[in-house]
Amino acid sequence: MLNMIKMDLYRMFRTKSMYIVWIVLAAALLLTTFLCKTDYDSLSKEDAMQQEKITEPTEENINVGMMVTLPTEPGEKVTVFDIFFANSQGKFYALFLVIFAVMFSTADIGSGYIKNIAGQVQKRGALIFSRSIALAVFTMLTMVGAFLFQAVANYIVFGELEWGNSKAVLSYFLTELALHYALMLICMAIAIILKNNVISMVIAICLTMNILSIVYGLVNSAIQKIGIQNFQIYKYTITGKLSLLPMNPRGNECLAAFGVAIVFIVMMISVSSVVFQKRDI
Repeated sequence: MLNMIKMDLYRMFRTKSMYIVWIVLAAALLLTTFLCKTDYDSLSKEDAMQQEKITEPTEENINVGMMVTLPTEPGEKVTVFDIFFANSQGKFYALFLVIFAVMFSTADIGSGYIKNIAGQVQKRGALIFSRSIALAVFTMLTMVGAFLFQAVANYIVFGELEWGNSKAVLSYFLTELALHYALMLICMAIAIILKNNVISMVIAICLTMNILSIVYGLVNSAIQKIGIQNFQIYKYTITGKLSLLPMNPRGNECLAAFGVAIVFIVMMISVSSVVFQKRDI
């Protein structure tokens, strides 16, 4: 198992697409920071209150598409945490993570490399576990790197550096890290099951754009019709937790998000392993 993990890590760090994703992400972060400054400079207090009233996500009102809304009040300093939170809630980081997850998961399916390796192991499902470890490393490096680069972007654009509340930063960051990793494994499972790069990529991007909120709305309506009131399936999904986790989450909110993330992580690794074990390659 350790050798398989080493091979997947080696393959990941030798993949050009990983560095391309990081470069594009860094450029996009710098651009969004400039746009956030433009919006912040032009935003009055009344406009901010109206914008928060319209765009604040709830279980009943999830915006379809990607929306990055700066939480900073007029007159306050824009912190690194402010923009990191806005990007996380808008699934900006998730977009880059799921794109790489699909590319990495399907890169060697059907190739001589995977056929050779799979023929040497008793349980081919173990290859999925090693791949999930590699994606965990990628998720950690990407999220930490994005946060640190956001500090650089804040200093360049705003001319000063404010980190934000350290306790809130830590709890929010760790929770978002688990949720983003779970989302990557969902996209990995989709890519392995479908064995189609294009369709898997489209589905992964749709997940980050909240397209499934339309389906969730239909499910909620159906459940309410059978007598179960105030049920919102969005609260039990990864994309829902990404959108609804507050900037300064309480302990029970972090635990609930971690619980959902762990359930999906275990489910996706298990499903992917079973499919890969039984499939002819």
